[in-house]
Amino acid sequence: MPKGRPTEGKWVKHKVNILNQRNCYIYKRPRSSIWQYYLQVDGEGQLRRSTGVEGDNDDINVGQSDAIDFAQKKYIEAQAKLSFGLKSIVTKGIFDLMQDFLDEEEKRIRPYNQAGFITKETWRVKKHHLNLLKKFFKDMNTPIDKLNYEKLYDYPYWRGITSCNKLNPIAIKPPKTQQTISAELTTIRGYFAYLVRKKYLPNVPEFRQVIRERKQDTRRDYLTSTQYQQTLPTLRAWMNNKSATDIQRYNRRVLYNSILIMTNSLLRVGTLRNLVWSDLEVARNIPKDEQLRHHIISVRKETVKTGVARKVMSPTVEYFDRIRQLRGIPKQPKSPFPHIPAEYRHMPILSKSRNPEERMGQGTFERCWAEIKDLCVNKKGYWGDKNISWYSFRHTGISLYINRGLSPILLSRLAGTGLTNIEQVYYHHEAESKATWEALIKNRVFYDRISKEQQELVPWEKYLEDVD
Repeated sequence: MPKGRPTEGKWVKHKVNILNQRNCYIYKRPRSSIWQYYLQVDGEGQLRRSTGVEGDNDDINVGQSDAIDFAQKKYIEAQAKLSFGLKSIVTKGIFDLMQDFLDEEEKRIRPYNQAGFITKETWRVKKHHLNLLKKFFKDMNTPIDKLNYEKLYDYPYWRGITSCNKLNPIAIKPPKTQQTISAELTTIRGYFAYLVRKKYLPNVPEFRQVIRERKQDTRRDYLTSTQYQQTLPTLRAWMNNKSATDIQRYNRRVLYNSILIMTNSLLRVGTLRNLVWSDLEVARNIPKDEQLRHHIISVRKETVKTGVARKVMSPTVEYFDRIRQLRGIPKQPKSPFPHIPAEYRHMPILSKSRNPEERMGQGTFERCWAEIKDLCVNKKGYWGDKNISWYSFRHTGISLYINRGLSPILLSRLAGTGLTNIEQVYYHHEAESKATWEALIKNRVFYDRISKEQQELVPWEKYLEDVD
């Protein structure tokens, strides 16, 4: 028998064994008339709970029958759980094992995306998702064995309509997309799967179906070729503003060239920020005169969110060379691009103005972006109501390449994304574009010609009528 409160003596009164079992009985406390329930299971410990049945301090018969019915039901439930391989004594609340789950997930953290592992940012998001689950239960730690599956089923609906400023534990408002709710459910299901694996639950709860938006409907905004051309002169004026300090002028010039690099190389902003000078190579397989413009970027797997390394042919020699000069790195004589002395090759390309060993900080990106957005949205109005971000320049570059007729397969390899994404995310049909107008004109001319020749276009459905 495990150590604990004695089963007899001054702590236990009116003890009655259940189903002739020594490890299960009802009793009363010395100063209470309420019947109590006791269960002990080897390897799990003891459980003491109130039956809620009122008895009498002196008369053992009062309420005994109802208390026995309660205890027998609990005992049979415990035995049923044991027969299914579950814990029969569950004293934990829904929140009690969240930290254990997060600790287990933390062991899977890697510096970059790898199969079967997660990044630190993914772990942080999982923690946030579990706080949302706490919010759903109003920060009340419901016992696991009293989990309301029907209520939990409606989590997606609750999440889509609920706004609350109370910090219990966090304030929330409905997300903009169903994809956000779907991502939350992935974490929540993972947590309940952990409880199933630890034998606290028989199965993972089901949730109301979430219909995610099409990729076309949730893609990030981008700049048309006209908007992009309007933006560049504004950025150059911002970059060369005489009222800027030396550090501001350095940051602005580096970031202006970064925008040109992202648009032409199709790199994600996070990838560009993680590049070091040794990631740049000369493009030896192209003519010498083209090497003055084009070069190779070796995208290491640890620098990209997909965790897949790739080589990128990029027409950005000039822009990287400008950053080298801004950084004050001397040009190595008679050396291939990027002409960097050996002692600088390990250093980040986008570095702080006063410390070439450190990457340019997130705060610098955010402050400069606020200035750029103010110019292009509030003062110039180039971007309209589009939500342009640093990432939008990669999106813009891919869209511009598509409009130029670059092969989707080659483009997907250069951009490090799938063909489906090229079609559904990056391809844009601009109804007002000249290319669309020309295509429509050619189509009208074609139909006019075949009409004059009294030819007929047969619908596919009619064509296939006699085909078995």
